[in-house]
Amino acid sequence: MNNPYPFSRLVFVLGVLLFPLWLGAQSTISQSVRAFALDPELAGAAISIDVVDVATGQRVAAHQPEMACIPASTQKLLTTAAAMDILGPDHRFETKLFITGDVVDGELRGDLYIVGGGDPSLGSPFLKGVPGLEAILERWRSAVQRAGITRINGRVIGDGSYWNTDATPGDWPYSDIGNYYGAGAYGLSIHENLYFLDFLQRSRVGSQPPIQQTRPQVPGLHLINELRSGPRGSGDQAYVYGSAYNYQNYVRGTIPVGSKRFTIKGAIPDPPLFTAQALCRKLEAVGIDVALPAESHRTLGGGRYLEGREIDVYESPELSVLVDRTNLRSLNLYAEALLREVNKSRGLEDHELGSGKVLKDWLAGQGLNPGPINVEDGSGLGTRNFFPAEFMTAFLRTQVDNDRWRASIPLAGRTGSMRGFLKGTAAEGRLSAKSGSLNSARAYAGYARRKDGRELAFAIMVNNYTIEGKSLRNKMMVLMRELCSGRL
Repeated sequence: MNNPYPFSRLVFVLGVLLFPLWLGAQSTISQSVRAFALDPELAGAAISIDVVDVATGQRVAAHQPEMACIPASTQKLLTTAAAMDILGPDHRFETKLFITGDVVDGELRGDLYIVGGGDPSLGSPFLKGVPGLEAILERWRSAVQRAGITRINGRVIGDGSYWNTDATPGDWPYSDIGNYYGAGAYGLSIHENLYFLDFLQRSRVGSQPPIQQTRPQVPGLHLINELRSGPRGSGDQAYVYGSAYNYQNYVRGTIPVGSKRFTIKGAIPDPPLFTAQALCRKLEAVGIDVALPAESHRTLGGGRYLEGREIDVYESPELSVLVDRTNLRSLNLYAEALLREVNKSRGLEDHELGSGKVLKDWLAGQGLNPGPINVEDGSGLGTRNFFPAEFMTAFLRTQVDNDRWRASIPLAGRTGSMRGFLKGTAAEGRLSAKSGSLNSARAYAGYARRKDGRELAFAIMVNNYTIEGKSLRNKMMVLMRELCSGRL
């Protein structure tokens, strides 16, 4: 069949061919956006782009700005801003140690409870200034000894009842939730709810790399190794398949051939129970006998701490520091913890703590229309979150004076996930962008400060693409560079 629109097709083809020339000839931002949207490698993809002047609200460039797309981790911008406003930048989570019963001649005639308060950073192996797992266990061991306890005739109990047991949202993919980035948010979390899983690389493609160890040890965890060796340089293509409270996990995919240790990260199946078990081992290592096995409030049938004597209170860093880690490193656990804490502060029932209801109400309070958005979690890992690019830019305009929150957004060539990108370009130090990436969904959103002093808010969202993710990311980097250097 003959093309009934030969001229429009010619314009399309010329536009694609001239894409690099426009960018090299000081193109306008509108031309750059159009060239991106017409890229033949993105044919069939759903693309929503919006670029607005922060001060005036005037639209500078756009492509289908009203089309709703999956935002992936750019959704963390909404969650963190709401948490900063509702909870306050100085808010801290507390984790408490309690004993029930009396201490008689060094014997605790009762139980030792670790009562979580939702802190996602407790025992973090990465966050500076936070005592790691061993340090926090030492702190608790010291508190027990200061209380005069030399033997416990009951149990050590990890109480995560601060939130419900539904730690991972229902629409998170099964291929994600056994891995560190899919670790759920529990009332008692520790070590960012992850373990390191070490493999010994093999030299032959297709051979099986053996498991060396997990760090830390996770009692009861049974890993079924179906991993294979991929080509050299193929990177980490390994996934842990598991779920909350499930101790039989499968490891599938590939890691590259080699001769060294190769490490991936999995999700601890039951962090409250793991915490109790770890403290039991720590106490017994210094001669404090614990008569009964470690438990969690869940394994005890939902029984939670009621009353006793407080022997230690640990406070998390202030909320603004946790927001930094959430956005700079795009940590799903932290975003989910912030959402649950926001919902709890507004009096939602346990079964609603993972919902987006309060977040949508807060967005409406900012003068935004929440009608075209759907929010199912705090992190953006779910596949049923969606909103259009123009909603994101409208939101970004409401937060333009929120300097402390804006400091948490990765800065091109300088910080976080943007540290290694756009160095030596007009965007370095001028463009702040939160990235988002899921299967066939990639997005960036943030602010671009131009040399003339004007500031732009932008959102670039691409769903259902078929090209390699790295190639799409590079195209998006070129477009973001143009936001700082292209003509208006």
